[in-house]
Amino acid sequence: MKVRITVGEETKLNGYLNIDPITKFDDVAVDIRNIDEVVENASCKELISDHILGFLEKEEAIRVLKGYMKKIRHNGTIIVSEIDSYEVARSFYRKEIDSDFFNKAVHGNFSHPWDVKMSSYTLEELADILASGGFKIIKKRLNGIRLTIEAQRP
Repeated sequence: MKVRITVGEETKLNGYLNIDPITKFDDVAVDIRNIDEVVENASCKELISDHILGFLEKEEAIRVLKGYMKKIRHNGTIIVSEIDSYEVARSFYRKEIDSDFFNKAVHGNFSHPWDVKMSSYTLEELADILASGGFKIIKKRLNGIRLTIEAQRP
């Protein structure tokens, strides 16, 4: 099973169970904080957490990420994408982004009631959480202010 979890994504990823509480692809209406009713533990070949942790309070987001990690089968992968708070601050300091872009990256767009950021992360922080859960970090990438980590369950 392949799973992709998003918030407010407009495009469906083929070949995946797309979980999005706003778009509700294929009428899958499940809370992103607990996907137990649609995904069993150790059943995912791949799980993509696509820019969702920032919409949750920090402690809850870490608990949710650890819950996602339980869904990965042996030799399966989890891919986590987020905004890197260090890179946002650095880009703002270097005047590579303006204050409007900075505020939207850190706080959200406020275009919808759910579009408010509650927490922020760095590449190393999320990699440490995955590694402490026994996952092997396969890739760590930064693309501007966006981070992506791919980790495998041994």
